[in-house]
This record gives sequence, structure tokens and C-alpha cells, in this order.
Amino acid sequence: MPDVPGHSRIMSCMSEPAPATYVMGHNDRERRRLAVQASILRRFTEHLFCRAGITTGMHILDIGCGVGDLSLLAARLTGRTGSVTAVDMDPAALRVLHDRASAEGFQNVTCMESDIHSFQPANRFDAVVGRHILIHTKDPLRTLIACREWLQPRGIAAFQEYDFQQVTPCWPASPVRDGIFTLLNTFFARAAHANIGSRLFHLFLKAGFAHPDCRGEFPVDGGPESPHHEWLAEATRSVLPAAKAIDIPGASDIDIDTLESRLRDEARSGSGVPGPVMFSCFARRQ
Repeated sequence: MPDVPGHSRIMSCMSEPAPATYVMGHNDRERRRLAVQASILRRFTEHLFCRAGITTGMHILDIGCGVGDLSLLAARLTGRTGSVTAVDMDPAALRVLHDRASAEGFQNVTCMESDIHSFQPANRFDAVVGRHILIHTKDPLRTLIACREWLQPRGIAAFQEYDFQQVTPCWPASPVRDGIFTLLNTFFARAAHANIGSRLFHLFLKAGFAHPDCRGEFPVDGGPESPHHEWLAEATRSVLPAAKAIDIPGASDIDIDTLESRLRDEARSGSGVPGPVMFSCFARRQ
């Protein structure tokens, strides 16, 4: 099991029920998956924030913050003269973030429990950020429009979203991995917005942002020790009950308890294992 920052705090945190609008669920295993994912995607998000111009002294809003990886990254960039307001509807995840921020000595991170659809900030922000949150919202355009209203003039919106409909195959072929990506694509197409990544540029324009800067990219790793295998297996575990409930083809045939080991065995062929395609987009409010 790879070393993931904050892992012990995540696994020891007691779960509490939360509104079921996040299809991945709210439990300790899902929080662990988010931490594994964050360790893989950290450099991609750091690059986005630097390109977008997030820097010292800014006041940042992180919507759908989860266990707070974007919040902590933003806190490091903004420094003691800036601040981060982290919003999520999962109180257990917010407790994890609070503990992580305290452990790192951050006093500029404020946690707020709220559904983003009902969130009403008292002040405007220099930047609003989010990673893999629009895919779970009922109306991504409405959410982006709200984010634009929460920004100061020339404020920055910076988001990252997957597009499960764009699948990069492994080489050599990895049928177990490819079958799981097919299931995830089918599931998110029915339960959320599987192609939200490709839609980001258009959504930013429709929300009133001019000249969005957008690019698509994905991590590639390989070998049986790669953290990609736990990441993919736990993502599948998180969606599997809902996938079975809506009769996604193949969902009932998955042996979830052996999936990670089968993915690791498959990787012994030396294949490169691409992660899901992720689009990064930022723009300023005019």
C-alpha cells in the first residue's frame, strides 16, 4: 500500500451520514481513495494553479473540497496573508481536513459544511477552485455561473474534470483494466456527466468567462506496485452498489475483493497504465 499523506487520519475518522448527491459515497474507504487519487494528481493540479495565477495573499474558495487536498495546496500558495474557505457536505471529510491543516500549521483554512447548491458566501473571492465536482452536480452550468458571481472582478475560476468517454488503451493490452473503464464510462453516463471534461471549455464560455485556457492530460504509470491499481479498484468499489442498482452491464459480475490484485497481476506484462483523461480549465471573471 503506497504511503499517502493524511492516511492514518482518514482511516481513523468516524463516518457520518451525508446527503447522497455524491455518487461515490461518503465513507472511510472513499476518503482513502481520494487521498490516493490526490497523490497521483498533485502535480497536475499544482501546474493548473500556477498557470492560473493563484499566488500569495489570495482568498480562495474550494468547493466540494473533500479531505482537502486542493485546499491545502491553495493554502501553501497563498501563504499567511491569504486564506482558503473549504466547503463540503461531508462533515467527516471536513474533520479530516481540519486535522490535516492543523498538523501542517495552517491557520488560514476555514471549513464550512454546505451543499454547494445552497452555499451563500458572505464575501467574494479572488479564486474559486474545484476538482471532480462538476461531474456530480445536477446542473454544472448553473454551478459555474454561481462560481462566477462569487468572484471578485478579474477573479479566477480553475477546475479539473474527468472525461470517461475518452479512454486511452494500455499497451500491451490490459483487458481487466479496459473492462473497468468501460463500466465506469457507462455508469457515469447514466448517473452523472461522463463527458464533463470535454464540456469544460464550452461551459466556461456559457457561464460568462472569456478566453478560457483548457487542456486535457492524464498520468501514465505501470508495474505491479503502481498506486493506479488501488485507485482504479477503489473507484470501482465506490460506484459498484449504485452501478448494480441501475443495472449497469457487467457490474454484478465483478469480484471487487480480488480486483486490485488482478490489476496488479495484469500489469506484470509491462504495460503502461493511463489514468482517466482529465481536463484542466481556468479563466478570469471580466
